[in-house]
Amino acid sequence: MDTGDSGDAMESHDMNEEDVLACRFDAWFERFRSVTFKSEVLPLSEEFVKYLHGDGIRLRRASDQSSEDSWGEGGKTQKCDANSDTDSEVEEANFPELEERIRAAILRLKGHVLPKLNWSAPKDAQWIYGTLRCSSVEEILTLLKASDFVAHDLVHSFSHCNTNRTRPDTFTLVLRRWHDLRESGEFRCFVKDSNLVAVSQRKTSGLFEHINQKSESEAILAAIQDFFESTILPQFPLQNYVVDVYVDAAPRRRLWLVDFSPWGSTTDPCLFEWDELKEMATGQEVDLRVVRNQGECRSKLENYHCLPVEIATLNSQDNQQDFLEKAEKLLKQKEGTSQQ
Repeated sequence: MDTGDSGDAMESHDMNEEDVLACRFDAWFERFRSVTFKSEVLPLSEEFVKYLHGDGIRLRRASDQSSEDSWGEGGKTQKCDANSDTDSEVEEANFPELEERIRAAILRLKGHVLPKLNWSAPKDAQWIYGTLRCSSVEEILTLLKASDFVAHDLVHSFSHCNTNRTRPDTFTLVLRRWHDLRESGEFRCFVKDSNLVAVSQRKTSGLFEHINQKSESEAILAAIQDFFESTILPQFPLQNYVVDVYVDAAPRRRLWLVDFSPWGSTTDPCLFEWDELKEMATGQEVDLRVVRNQGECRSKLENYHCLPVEIATLNSQDNQQDFLEKAEKLLKQKEGTSQQ
């Protein structure tokens, strides 16, 4: 579920809680296991959810490590840095059972994973490592704690629903086996009244010449329609929703299910607008849109949640914890300036 509002013209409560829950990863994964990427779902304790939502990003220094896989003593840690003007207290991870389950899952998933919660991946925190590809518990927790998208899942899951609840009762950590996917193979499909009405290139910031060719775009759309009718439609319970798919390169063009999102303003409409999607008639020819020229390229949604330029210019030779501490200090300074 994308977390940026992309349809201001839509009503503030344009989704149902049941629809949002139906798009939760653990709600659909078993049903579609054979047509999606290998993944593991780990239930999270409420204590861990509170940790994710807590302030600060605490990484262990070399002096903290009792072994290569150790996470230190845990609990509240008083952090003292000779180069820092003040001391700050942040919470350090201390969840040994979960950490061990994460390590075991990473091994079963061939050593590299993409992490996410019930709906969102921490795409907006990708600047920390330059990728979402994780091979350690440390990397996973850092990305999750640094992400606004994940924070939205934790406290505003139902903010666009007509309900008194703000979040689900439980959360899960999803680890998906890492694949180097071609951005030109990712498509977002819009389903209205159980009919596929529109398909958009998912990475709207890129121009891909080969999918502009009529023969290729027609072949891609035909493959997506067949996959939708034979696999998605008979098994997914909602009538209105959004589904992301991945199309292998020609000539194979095998389809993979990537994710489901609710039909509504928290989901990025890509090359469409929500107002026009709502007005589309079912039973008509499916509208496929791809970027035709550089002028049609759009900025990535996560770019609106990126770090300030001052952080981007920090010395890349700093060790990771020093980098994060400097970044956090700069963010606080900027927040203080904006409130004056």
